[in-house]
Amino acid sequence: MNKNQEKSKVELIKENSCGLRGSIAEELSQEGPTFSAQNTALLKFHGIYQQEDRDQRKERSRLRMDKAHQFMVRIKNPGGGKFSPEQWLALDRAADLYGNNSLRLTSRQDVQFHGVGKRNLRQLIRLLDSQLISTYGACGDGVRNTLACPVSSIREDSCFDGQVWARQIAQRFAFRSTAYYEIWMDGESLTPVTEEPLYGKAYLPRKLKIAIADPRDNCVDVYTNDIGIIPAFRELQLIGFHILVGGGLGSTHAKKETYPRLATHLCLVSAAEMVDVVEAIVATERDLGDRQNRKHARLKYLVEEMGIMDFRREVEARLERQLLEPRPMVLSHGETHLGWHRQNNSELHYVGLFVENGRVRDCNGTGFKSGLREIAGRFHPNILLTPRQDLVLCDIAGTTVQEIQSVLRHFGIVPEQEYSPLRIRSMACPALPTCGLAISEAERRLPGLVTELERRGFGNEAVVMRMAGCPNSCSRPPVAEIGLIGKSVNGYHVYVGGSACGTRLAQLYQEDVPSEQLADLIAELFTNYRKHRMAEEAFGDWACRIGIPQLCQLCCRPLTISLANRILETAR
Repeated sequence: MNKNQEKSKVELIKENSCGLRGSIAEELSQEGPTFSAQNTALLKFHGIYQQEDRDQRKERSRLRMDKAHQFMVRIKNPGGGKFSPEQWLALDRAADLYGNNSLRLTSRQDVQFHGVGKRNLRQLIRLLDSQLISTYGACGDGVRNTLACPVSSIREDSCFDGQVWARQIAQRFAFRSTAYYEIWMDGESLTPVTEEPLYGKAYLPRKLKIAIADPRDNCVDVYTNDIGIIPAFRELQLIGFHILVGGGLGSTHAKKETYPRLATHLCLVSAAEMVDVVEAIVATERDLGDRQNRKHARLKYLVEEMGIMDFRREVEARLERQLLEPRPMVLSHGETHLGWHRQNNSELHYVGLFVENGRVRDCNGTGFKSGLREIAGRFHPNILLTPRQDLVLCDIAGTTVQEIQSVLRHFGIVPEQEYSPLRIRSMACPALPTCGLAISEAERRLPGLVTELERRGFGNEAVVMRMAGCPNSCSRPPVAEIGLIGKSVNGYHVYVGGSACGTRLAQLYQEDVPSEQLADLIAELFTNYRKHRMAEEAFGDWACRIGIPQLCQLCCRPLTISLANRILETAR
């Protein structure tokens, strides 16, 4: 077989793109609301996804109209920021001018614009660029936005700055091709660059995700990333980093060769060599990752199939030195970072604000977007984004705390104490109507489900519950205490038994549960949890201890054939 024939279509598109240029510039100037399939694949590297408003699909089809085409544009934001107040106001303005009047905070500390028209793409990107905000590399087959605990450098007991390291990683793995600036900023004065010293012509086989945890706080769910980084300390002095490899949560329904996986400990490295070791891991995935089957192209499959020892030897060969064996370490819970806190033993403060499912807009009796605009323009805080789709206003003078609290209340932005613990810990991906991969609802369904459970008296359960519209699992439900993953238009697979600190995979409990039955099912679980838990036992720990067969028995639920088969396979 010819070598080119062995590669996926996307691989050939990348190789022949002239450094991510394709014919994007030409098509951008043409009439029509869409790009060709080849350029649609390349646009992802520029932070742009071609989508449609799926709410309109049925009616437009009935009227024999074309789909309601639109674009999602995502910025790259290492470590969650900081955004200056001027940058936040630019994001706010861009959403009104070129998007659907809302900002979407993501589980990877990015910001997304939805509902952008083709003719507005260049204006949007230029407005962002004027405030040094870029979308380049926010999507595509490269190193994605690196996560870091957003308050690691500002919390009162801070001894580690995750943002500094996230920015170093972002700089090392940034695309070198000048295609982005030529296309979107008319970079006539630039000397064109096409070569990618690290990535080569075809970039990586798939996206690669990196997260940096705080040693006291796994808010980034570090084990769910392709590469996880955990600082190691001796008497509050940074001595190096634990490196993990092979995490990832995406899968495909009914394809058992795809599966979620937690990262494996690879080694312990010094601070000075950490980024070099990460580059060797990225290069290993670049050279050995699957470029034929994109569903099998993630680093987790390479690590699983090679085994951690052979994978380490491959990385060591690239570094030309041996790596230290990993050492035992334990991560604590993942914090929400909500509420008011003193900052770095100073007179400054920060406040974490709950943003339900990350959607910043004015609706349902609140002026969340307007309130943030007022605060940014009037009090000038810096702004950080959390991996749980919330945000943090920081560097706030103590003399303005009460005034800011009054402004927040005026706009209906209430303290976290006025939300139930269950709602605070819930998270959903955007799903319908914008995401082309969504099978079912998520962002629009989860708030109502939480409300139903609150009405039944379960709002005080501090349980991590996450919902995704498809098994790509962008909201990370496979490590939640209750994970809900879209299986059909109105049905969800229900998983239970993940850990509150993101260090254990949940297990499939019931398959394809109709949306209107979810509240009954979860209420049954909570009722039995209250009856049978041990003192101080978290829901996920209880569900894991009890096990799926006994949970089904307690809740009078069937142990489905396919689920029973999975349990038998695990037992073998």
